Amino acid sequence: MSIYHYWGKSRQGEPDGGDDYHLLCWHSLDVAAVGYWMVINNIYFIDHYLKKLGLQDKEQAAQFFAWILCWHDIGKFAHSFQQLYRHEALNAFNEPARHYEKIAHTTLGYVLWNSWLSECPELFPPSSLSVRKSKRVMALWMPVTTGHHGRPPEAIQELDHFRQQDKDAARDFLLRIKALFPLITLPEAWDEDEGIDQFQQLSWFISAAVVLADWVGSASRYFPRTAEKMPVDIYWQQALTKAQTAITLFPSAANVSAFTGIETLFPFIQHPTPLQQKALELDINVDGAQLFILEDVTGAGKTEAALILAHRLMAAGKAQGLYFGLPTMATANAMFERMANTWLALYQPDSRPSLILAHSARRLMDRFNQS
Repeated sequence: MSIYHYWGKSRQGEPDGGDDYHLLCWHSLDVAAVGYWMVINNIYFIDHYLKKLGLQDKEQAAQFFAWILCWHDIGKFAHSFQQLYRHEALNAFNEPARHYEKIAHTTLGYVLWNSWLSECPELFPPSSLSVRKSKRVMALWMPVTTGHHGRPPEAIQELDHFRQQDKDAARDFLLRIKALFPLITLPEAWDEDEGIDQFQQLSWFISAAVVLADWVGSASRYFPRTAEKMPVDIYWQQALTKAQTAITLFPSAANVSAFTGIETLFPFIQHPTPLQQKALELDINVDGAQLFILEDVTGAGKTEAALILAHRLMAAGKAQGLYFGLPTMATANAMFERMANTWLALYQPDSRPSLILAHSARRLMDRFNQS
């Protein structure tokens, strides 16, 4: 079955946005193109994370992230998904509807990897690793890309949602697009204990970037639905051009203000407490992650000391923002009130940072609703 007989997005009542449907292969490349430019521009630090995993060359990292994003919607090759929308040019048009257990296409993609595509080494990037080890490394990445709706896919056994022609079409698509990314590879370090540990630490951040790439790559405003057949390399160039405009959806990173002293955040503090003075003097010029534990009596200015330290770290380029983990909604509300008077001082005047209250009852707080 041709890859051009599978839809990825449909009109769904939209009066505008292109053709009646968007081919699955084109949607996959749209998302990949967004991911490519996210790395090139280090949007939400995705290039930084990939560098930590050993992809030091930015172009190579961008190609790898784009390639792995091409896998994100492979679950949509399932017949159970394809029959949800019918068009005379698509593969499910003349077939009677079948009943399938309702399973998300994210999980279906992971099932397709485990049951079929993992046995197709021709789809793997070049590597000095053996096929067995390459498969093991690929297995690390599959939940990250197929679980692109905010949660990992379920690990379930193979089902009958894919016909053989659906599996063949998915394989054919992945084989065709592989040539678009000549620099991709699987580093040996990804199969070593240290590399696996590093990947597991960063996988949630990378997964978040996958979600964002899919969100922007799904915007018909930038990627009109296209049912036309064409060579994948031709469409890839078109997608790259569209994606370069689409990434303007992402807000610019807020620029951190210089730390010039305690008065930057707290002009009302004339004499720092001993704890606050310690926060001003602590050595932060070490490589890697740092852990600071501040403990003192009530009234010692612990929150202010923590913010002083956080601002110093941010101004030194070691962080872009901060969050508070608090035990109750009430304490979170109280901290939001306190931060509402301070947070903008962490950033330069022309920046537009966000202050978010992240609990389920935040809409009950007037200050948050007004922000």
